[in-house]
Amino acid sequence: MTSSHAPSIPDDTYEELIEATVAALYKKGYANLGVRDIDAEFSKSRQLINHYFDGKDELITELLVYIHEFDEQPLESSDSDPVAKLNEDIDNVLLGSGMDDDKFWTFMTVVYDIQSQAHHNSDHQELINQISDEYIDHLSDIIQDGIDRGIFTEINPVRMARIIDDLITGAHIRKINLGQDEAPAEMRETIDEIVVSRVLLNSSTE
Repeated sequence: MTSSHAPSIPDDTYEELIEATVAALYKKGYANLGVRDIDAEFSKSRQLINHYFDGKDELITELLVYIHEFDEQPLESSDSDPVAKLNEDIDNVLLGSGMDDDKFWTFMTVVYDIQSQAHHNSDHQELINQISDEYIDHLSDIIQDGIDRGIFTEINPVRMARIIDDLITGAHIRKINLGQDEAPAEMRETIDEIVVSRVLLNSSTE
């Protein structure tokens, strides 16, 4: 994927720079991160980084642009049934199903670290809000499809999507920041009990 901010960077170099930024952020944390830390994870010259980006904040902005552009790509589900699609999507975002576990949690740790500092940077805050809004739109589309097909109860799909997103976020924060490794699996059971089974499915509302 090419960057909308720095389109002249070759694709392979750009991908490596994004990976180096993620690796450095995971090791150092946003507050302690410097360009030199990203350079330590990058096989090419530090001058190349300085040529395209003015400091770590611009590199973080570029990482968020990369995530935003990646999330805009259409998501393909292995099932057309709204219930299966919703469950598959929750598993992917909450648990990282189908992904390497270490890579998934490294990436999520970096994302939440950036989010924790976003109030200091309006560009980062705006991009994170856009990423979140698009995910909620995606979830609400699945829910609305289920409503239209008579599978889900008549609910506000955007409000329910926000509830699911908030539950996922809470579980991620408990695991990443508090070391509660069991939180995502426990939250998956909670979502099944109080969202999917009792709220969304007509067959389970009695």
